[in-house]
Amino acid sequence: MTNFNTYSISISGLLSWQLHALNNEGNEGNQSLTRRYYIIQKGMNEPEFVNGVSGDMLKHIQAEHLHRISIESKLSLSEGAKRADPDRIGYDLSDAKNTFFTDKETDLGTRTAKVLKKCTISDLEGFMVTVKGGQTLKRESVIEFGAVVGIPSMVKTQSYFHAKYGPKDPTPFNVQISSGLYATVLNIEAFRIGYNPHTFNYSIDKDEQKKRLDALLKSVLYTYMQPNGAKRNTHMPHPDHFEGVISVSSKRCPAPMISPLQPNFERQINSLAETLNRINGDNTIILKPFENMAQFAERIEELLIEAGPWESENAEGIE
Repeated sequence: MTNFNTYSISISGLLSWQLHALNNEGNEGNQSLTRRYYIIQKGMNEPEFVNGVSGDMLKHIQAEHLHRISIESKLSLSEGAKRADPDRIGYDLSDAKNTFFTDKETDLGTRTAKVLKKCTISDLEGFMVTVKGGQTLKRESVIEFGAVVGIPSMVKTQSYFHAKYGPKDPTPFNVQISSGLYATVLNIEAFRIGYNPHTFNYSIDKDEQKKRLDALLKSVLYTYMQPNGAKRNTHMPHPDHFEGVISVSSKRCPAPMISPLQPNFERQINSLAETLNRINGDNTIILKPFENMAQFAERIEELLIEAGPWESENAEGIE
């Protein structure tokens, strides 16, 4: 039984990953290159260069988990989504016979509605495809990831020597391995699950919205439980800590999110929640803090029980 309608969900978390190589950018000679970001914060005399993992990588990991969950839960999927094709609904629309839409399904509203009903992953992860007649069908992703970025002075990357042995001389190469504390943020626009911006209504019923919301939440949990990426065959990361806050809004108000790059991010989120609740009414913002990965899983479980789909007869903004 749900306790509240869910407009948006945000996560602000501080991750600890040890001895990982999740996001290498390639190789230069016999040296692997890891992704780095410049961090510029108040009080710094100059930018700091820190290790990180791109938001693209986390989104890819999350989409893989969502694919498995959707199949397990028997959610509606296009043929492309079933095949884990990156084009999702675009795979179906690329059929030479072009039979996905009927001759009567010509306007964007009708076509978007059919895609949303047909494909859970296209609904949640977004898509863009050009169809016959010059129309572009597109949808922004319901879930958004920021880059996972190392906390300055709390992350270290080292280069380790390896050798690949074969029938001839061994091939030497160097692998870069990172350890440290990382800031992660994400946002879920839950009110947009199944929403058709061209017709200003929902193309799926409330039960289906709830199933998709639950699948999305599970995929987020699995993303942090199993952060897939580069070189996991020999450098699988040691995820040894995760703390932060899940914030949920039950009215038309963004769920507050502050980057853990700020040492007092949890206190700021609490203060924002109190202010927004005074401005918009009690329980506008619901906070679910967690101190470790086990508690994070418990908080997701609570949302699976409490968080209901967004219900409204009024139009939402066009994306």
